[in-house]
Amino acid sequence: MSERTAALHAARRSAAVLAALALAAGLPPAASAQPLQDNAYAIDLFQGPILAPLRVTGIAGAYAGYAEGIVGMVANAAAPAVREPFSFRWLEWDVAASISIPIELFENNDFDNSGDIDLDYSNFVYLTLGGQLQAGDFGVGVNAELQQYLLTDAAGAETTVVIGKYHFLGGVRLLGDTLVLGAGARAVTLGLGAEQTNLTIAGISPELGLLIRPDWASYRLGATLRLPVNGGRLLGEGAITDGRVRRAGGLILPNEVVLPWELEVGLAVQVGPRPLNPAWINPHEQERELRAMIARRRAEREARREIELGAIEEPAARAELERAFALERARERAADERELAAGPAVLERERRARYWNWPREHLLITAELLVTGAVSNGVSLERFLAQNQPGSDQGASAVGTSGAHVSFSPRFGIETEPIPGRVHTRFGSYYEPNRFGRLGSGRVGRQHFTFGADIRVLSTTLWGLLPEVAYTLQASMDFAPRYDSVSAGIGVWH
Repeated sequence: MSERTAALHAARRSAAVLAALALAAGLPPAASAQPLQDNAYAIDLFQGPILAPLRVTGIAGAYAGYAEGIVGMVANAAAPAVREPFSFRWLEWDVAASISIPIELFENNDFDNSGDIDLDYSNFVYLTLGGQLQAGDFGVGVNAELQQYLLTDAAGAETTVVIGKYHFLGGVRLLGDTLVLGAGARAVTLGLGAEQTNLTIAGISPELGLLIRPDWASYRLGATLRLPVNGGRLLGEGAITDGRVRRAGGLILPNEVVLPWELEVGLAVQVGPRPLNPAWINPHEQERELRAMIARRRAEREARREIELGAIEEPAARAELERAFALERARERAADERELAAGPAVLERERRARYWNWPREHLLITAELLVTGAVSNGVSLERFLAQNQPGSDQGASAVGTSGAHVSFSPRFGIETEPIPGRVHTRFGSYYEPNRFGRLGSGRVGRQHFTFGADIRVLSTTLWGLLPEVAYTLQASMDFAPRYDSVSAGIGVWH
């Protein structure tokens, strides 16, 4: 900052004294704050309130230790290779999409926990889209999370802001199902669209994950490390420079957009008769066993025939028996071929029956700790979006007010089926840490309570076009001081 006046010198000396006193008292030092006047800042894409697929939200984000399905990619990089209990085929593929338009029950949303009631940038659309492919012990997956904001400034001009977070992952199962390892990349984009403006800031970095799930055990352990993503490259057109300050859509652009590093460690424990970690049956191995069994059966039959033929010395009788054996072989070979041809379908039906015959009653308990790194010269996304909003306090948008230190978020969740086969419920709680240093009124974190439910409503084949699938109505809720969100969707019952 400029040192043009003695008053500024005095203010700095006072701030230094206060910081020293804070350190002496064992408190975190205050983050230095500067008004958002130029490009020398970074958008801290720390996610306070959970924005995730409905199942993950329902158990308060405590999903790293469970890590199943496409939704698991947001919590554990090993998720693409985790075989779900209803995985019946060697080659499996799946796609999933959901859209959430959070419903605010009360007009009191302070989305970023800054202490101020947020403006219309708290209203957004959250979209997830993902797919995964599993082949034997290997799996790959892609998942995208998009948040879209529509801003209107005092002059009525509109700016669309789209935040994209992406996971590109691959994984492998080792030691049966006991250990699953995953790795890949996490990317971020920030897009700005306005009149004569179409800009994107992008970045990418690695992430690693693992899951420990011994066969038939009632627990799992999972962890993921995501390195920081620094998106600084500006693509597109429409940025203007005004006095060495780059702007677009009425917003002062950052030097970079940062997804801070994250370490997510979780545990899942299940009680009740339903198994948590059933051993996955490899269809190829099962079919090889079927072929081996048929081959052994043929060999045993031939050995029996040889013994019978060896006991006959008279040539005519021996020849007659050989002709009978030839006809018998033909009938047996035809029966074996039919069994081999029908084998894969029969075995798949057996695997499906194995899954559907398991009891439904269970209580799944999950817990985790999410550690999020610091960001230098950070500004929260909400403060960035508030720059040109009517009634916003520009002075509150200060460099260094977000991401001043490492944050810790413990999380806890419970899943169960109170009405087996019909209703699935979730409950959870998580602590949203303060991300604003010791500036402003948002100096403490807040506790969130989450709820979720799936209700099975119908089964259909869509007029014979698809295998029969059971569909559910889904909902999730998240409540905290100065924050509430309700989302709904449609899912598939498993």
